[in-house]
Amino acid sequence: MNARIVALIVAIVGMLVASGIPASNGRGAPLPTLSILSPTPNEVIGNGTPVAIVFAVTNFNLTEPGNGTSSPNSGHVDVFVNDTLTAQSSVSTIVLPLPSGPHTIRLRLVTDNGSALNPDVTASVSIMVTRGPAGGTPGLSIVFPREGALVGTDWTLAFRVTNFALVPPGGPAGVPNEGHVVVRLDNASYAVLTDDAPLHLNLKDGPHTVTLQLVDNAGGPLISNVTVSLDVTVQALFGRVTPFDATPYLALANLLIGLGILAAIYRKLEVH
Repeated sequence: MNARIVALIVAIVGMLVASGIPASNGRGAPLPTLSILSPTPNEVIGNGTPVAIVFAVTNFNLTEPGNGTSSPNSGHVDVFVNDTLTAQSSVSTIVLPLPSGPHTIRLRLVTDNGSALNPDVTASVSIMVTRGPAGGTPGLSIVFPREGALVGTDWTLAFRVTNFALVPPGGPAGVPNEGHVVVRLDNASYAVLTDDAPLHLNLKDGPHTVTLQLVDNAGGPLISNVTVSLDVTVQALFGRVTPFDATPYLALANLLIGLGILAAIYRKLEVH
């Protein structure tokens, strides 16, 4: 190689080193990382169970908040739920009681004074919390009376709900496996049920149709509509024990006693 070319290359490398630009691709210290192991994205947390968040960090030392350490490689995790700072943690498992509905959980590595790292190190996951079961198909059935039954004016309907939590109306929409029961009588709204206690009805004589439907917190039908109906005939006094009315018999007895007394008096007067 020409000596002048070699000298030129050496001069260029020297200039690069002098200007702070490394001549080779040397690697610095590895950056901290943060990942959420559990729950998984879009996981449904059922039965109102608190959410256990398990995470892992690398190249970062977790320390208790407030210990005075200001190193960029140590600190704690800030926990945000729906963009609201909810907790701080220096351990890899966090348990949060959350209400029904969708939630986004975001973790951020911060130094002891709460400053974010540079570059920022975060991880997030979206989940759904329900007071109902996490899985399964909701079911609804009428236990009593049977279809086409003859009932009295006052009667009770017993029903059973499965894989579904009955809660008061007004909760967040879109939550799976929780809501309430809408009752319709002869195609008209009759009642809203938030527990599985037997339903007492007081109806007029004649045929009636009672329909029960599972609905979500907003009152809308479930994705797979769950409805059950019952036809009954109401007949007044059916199934009741009618009290025995002895008034006519007592009146007759009193009349006979009175006639007997009059007859006795009459005979006594004849003797005299």
